[in-house]
Amino acid sequence: MDASVVLLIIIFPLGVVCINFKNNICSKLPDYHIAAFSNNCNYNPDVLSTVPEIVERHGYNIKKHSATTDDGYILTVFRVTSKDKEPTKSPVFVQHGVVTNSANWVDISNRSLAFRLADKGYDVWLGNIRGSTYSNKHKSLNVNVPKYWDFNLDVMAQKDIPSQLQIVANKTGKAGEIIYIGHSMGTTLIFMYASEYPEETRELIQGFVTLAPVAYLNGVPLIEVVKPLVLLVIKMLDVINVRGILYQEKLIHRLFTSFCKNVSPTGCVELINLFGGKSVQFAPEDLPLFTSNWPSGVSIYALKQYLQIAQSKKFQKFDYGKRKNQKMYGQSEPPTYALSNINVPARLLYGTQDSLYLSQNIDRLFKEIGSTNKEKYPTPPDNKDDAFSHIDFIFSEYMEKNLYEKLFQILDSQFQEN
Repeated sequence: MDASVVLLIIIFPLGVVCINFKNNICSKLPDYHIAAFSNNCNYNPDVLSTVPEIVERHGYNIKKHSATTDDGYILTVFRVTSKDKEPTKSPVFVQHGVVTNSANWVDISNRSLAFRLADKGYDVWLGNIRGSTYSNKHKSLNVNVPKYWDFNLDVMAQKDIPSQLQIVANKTGKAGEIIYIGHSMGTTLIFMYASEYPEETRELIQGFVTLAPVAYLNGVPLIEVVKPLVLLVIKMLDVINVRGILYQEKLIHRLFTSFCKNVSPTGCVELINLFGGKSVQFAPEDLPLFTSNWPSGVSIYALKQYLQIAQSKKFQKFDYGKRKNQKMYGQSEPPTYALSNINVPARLLYGTQDSLYLSQNIDRLFKEIGSTNKEKYPTPPDNKDDAFSHIDFIFSEYMEKNLYEKLFQILDSQFQEN
């Protein structure tokens, strides 16, 4: 057969489809395997981009601010504002969850919380906890040194939260007017901080909104299943002096994104559903955006403390063992956080499809919070068919209807009037 005919046979079918080898997101999971040839796929430049790159690409201003904690950790807080208008409403500080970073608030284009807040006139500040992608520096320690990772949830709540909030207060001159929004671990930390330092909390923030709140974890099926294995792995890592994990983010994100795109997109979504709860709102085209920023560096002691909280059925400080507890706390058992000390307005938005959700744990948390100005809401309200999973609070395909309507009602009517 003539070579030109063979070439025509090969090229003609391909010519029917627009070929683009840069395609990196698809609206249907099976199409990831044929992304370059599928009409259901296209190119999203936000995949594997940094927070500043994403923010500027979408037409917003971003400025980086740094704070150094008294134990030497250098934290990054990003300020995001609209290019069209100056902020007219309160500063809003947004804190990410465990093993992730502030990219959660900008990486789903115009559905992103940071952009929606800025559009509404809020002064947006994105926090990054120690050890995560944008807060992995220290005055004298390197992330490859085990001592860098010698911290737990108590330390992050005591040092990272006020250090970041103080940046916002200093730069805006609006101490006491800041609204705190946290997701997952970001909620745990504000519960701890506001319990331990109620007056200082009141001086910095006017109140907080928690998305997928995490405090009590007893009886959660997922944790009960993974607890023995994870505790064993943590113990082994501790023995070989490995205290931080998942902090080689650039390499990990590229590997995960490539794997989920080219090898098993369906498997990756199932894994997300396994650990976060079954989502009916996670769009296939968001998968590479998720893996672009997850996971992020974390201390094994932060993970261990969550398991201790689940095991003890108490919202407690880190358990070092009886001998060290006596030295650290003056008692053999770790003290519990007095949630009754919280004296600022509190709003709890939870999803009943969240793998960490149990009604009795949310009810207990809500009851024990001391503030007389508190409310809790299922998300979305009164809609069991669209009930949020853990990840839906940051990646729901229907964010406007299922979260933002209620969230902005809370922010605009319940906080701005204070």
